Amino acid sequence: MVEGMLAQILGDDPRQRLRLTRFFHAAGVYVACGIAAWLAVATGLETAGHVADLFIFLGAGQLCFYIALRSGFNLRFGDPALTAAQMFFAAVGVAAAYMAIPTARSFIPVLMCLVLVYGAFTLTPLQCRRLGWLCAGVQMAAYLLAAESWAGAFAPSVALFQILLGMFIFVVIGDLAAQLSALRHKLRSQKAALNDALTRMHTMATHDELTGLPNRRQAIDLLAHEERRSMRQARPPCIGVLDIDNFKRVNDSLGHQAGDETLRQFSKILTTALRPGDVLARWGGEEFLLLLPDTPMEDALQVLERLRERCAQPSSWAPSQHLRVTFSAGLVCLTPPETTDAAIARADDALYVAKASGRNCIRTA
Repeated sequence: MVEGMLAQILGDDPRQRLRLTRFFHAAGVYVACGIAAWLAVATGLETAGHVADLFIFLGAGQLCFYIALRSGFNLRFGDPALTAAQMFFAAVGVAAAYMAIPTARSFIPVLMCLVLVYGAFTLTPLQCRRLGWLCAGVQMAAYLLAAESWAGAFAPSVALFQILLGMFIFVVIGDLAAQLSALRHKLRSQKAALNDALTRMHTMATHDELTGLPNRRQAIDLLAHEERRSMRQARPPCIGVLDIDNFKRVNDSLGHQAGDETLRQFSKILTTALRPGDVLARWGGEEFLLLLPDTPMEDALQVLERLRERCAQPSSWAPSQHLRVTFSAGLVCLTPPETTDAAIARADDALYVAKASGRNCIRTA
């Protein structure tokens, strides 16, 4: 029931829910300030008229922001969180409170500092500086509009001094918020760069640089996982060892660069024909390992035969016909308690039989 209510209020989109959650956090500050204002009315420090007008203004503004966020209208803008707009409204709201609640004018500008602090965690450095100057400007405007009501509370010169000091503080805090924002952006960039570096290092450690396939180390990890899974579930995988036919002849006649390109094309041709879940890894040199999880021998043989035919077709190598090669393969089914090392040794034996049988064929063991 609670989750249903939250879905109605926040929606189902995770990003929109996060934006609305942050909106309600900020709205809580308005509610807290509103309670303080009504306490001032209840104790006779303020009249209800101006406070009610202030509540209507702030409530209408918050309702508009909620509707914009909940309806998805905010997604039309470059800043879907409407951060800058909400900060601007908050600054205007503080200035309006300054005019509406005379008895609190000595400490209401402190709320402007709270707006600037929020900006440090959400706005860009330039926006933080602009917000600082904006807060100073709207505070001066509020003073000019409310100057006539200062009579009997403070001397106009004292009020002006407070306002000018507050404006200076707003600009300084805006600059400090900009520096914090710049640091936040720098840390975010460094974190992204670190994540990219870790991703590249993981890829380099687990994948073959030439073909992009999983390397021998990664293949061993996958085989160990399949060995454990097959012992638990009694659904053994099939393992194939593939070897490119006469690959040495390609290197000797066309050069090692052509040999590298042959390996890349060979890997691409086979991987595009694999089923989801099947894994082709570079085992070493021109030898590859094919892992077919949860696949009976009959089905595995059909898969490997389809790969062999795909590789042998001239159209698969267009426009690099001069690099066209075939492969021979040995195929086995892991039979627990047999280890994957023992199964691969059997597949190697079957591969030798395929080579001796004229190449470009598959043998099982």
